[in-house]
Amino acid sequence: MNPRILFVDDDANILAGYKRTLRQNYDVTTAESGKEGLEIIKDSDEFTVIVSDYKMPGMDGVKFLTLVRQAAPDAIRIMLTGFADIQAAINAVNEGNIFRFLTKPCPTDTITNVLNDAITQYNLVIAERELLNNTLKGSIKLLIDILSAVNPIAFSKALRLNNLVTKIANRLKITEFWEIEIAALLSQIGCVTIPSSILERKYSDKPLTIEEVELYNSHTTKGKLFIKNIPRLENVANAIALQYECYNLEEDTVKAKQLPLISRILKVANDYDMYIESGKSSAQALFQMHKDNRWYDPQILDALDSELAGIEKDYILKTLYLNDIEVGMVLAESIYDKNKIPLITKGNLITDVLIYKLVNLAKLKIIIEPFKVLVPLGKIKKQQ
Repeated sequence: MNPRILFVDDDANILAGYKRTLRQNYDVTTAESGKEGLEIIKDSDEFTVIVSDYKMPGMDGVKFLTLVRQAAPDAIRIMLTGFADIQAAINAVNEGNIFRFLTKPCPTDTITNVLNDAITQYNLVIAERELLNNTLKGSIKLLIDILSAVNPIAFSKALRLNNLVTKIANRLKITEFWEIEIAALLSQIGCVTIPSSILERKYSDKPLTIEEVELYNSHTTKGKLFIKNIPRLENVANAIALQYECYNLEEDTVKAKQLPLISRILKVANDYDMYIESGKSSAQALFQMHKDNRWYDPQILDALDSELAGIEKDYILKTLYLNDIEVGMVLAESIYDKNKIPLITKGNLITDVLIYKLVNLAKLKIIIEPFKVLVPLGKIKKQQ
């Protein structure tokens, strides 16, 4: 079966030329607008390559191919453009939305070569997914089954961690988080070498001897050794080895920021789980972690806090001093004076006027800082 190619252009004669010259080697479908192209994608089987003109009425090629990325993420996207629009095309390529761009008029042999390159890229994407879905997942399942059979206590902790890290990743809108989930499920794989009695006491935050602490701490390096040679799990293995490392910005900013994101998430999930298993309530666990907040990536700790508090997904709950509060944030709790009389109720959108009011109240030493506020995720990303 020939690869399916969709061409989108507002010029019907150009579309007819594509069909006439390429139909022997490709299954060619055409659309005369971005809107029509999206409808065809929605109602048809998957396309291998989608080629769009840049300058079209209603919806230009960049906008169309950006929407295609959502509607048909596996399809390889190519844009055709005139010489006057080259800079726009270059910008589209640099943003990562487009595989290649071609200038018009485009000779048949040139477009054929590019289509063949795109088909090769498509096949690589599909092959990689099959590797992930079959070989890789089979290896992971085997390791998880071994952990479940040999050490059910460690397996139960891994399941709890997976639940937590999934919520944190969703809260932070991390789209490609399969590595994070796998790291959580395999985070305790090194515990197959550790007696269950030691794990029971460690997981419930009960004291261990120096020898037992050393034995327990060795499970991270053992876990790395178990999985580092599995293809595509190199990052996971490294993250598991560093899952208890502290994110200490006060001590070494560079070192802290080089700590893998997966390890930072696992650190937060591990410590929260330990507090809960030791008998602390969720509020007590979070209080202790915020008290020791220099050990955690603040954005991840805030994400866990927001998730457990049931805050809307587009916000992160933060505790900020007045100097750090910005327009667009929302008060997550009412602000009281020193006599516990409410001055501003929670839910208020923070505006310039409200900030001026807070500044004046602070000058008079009427209010107590810091405040709990909801910060839009978009604002957090801009600050990074």
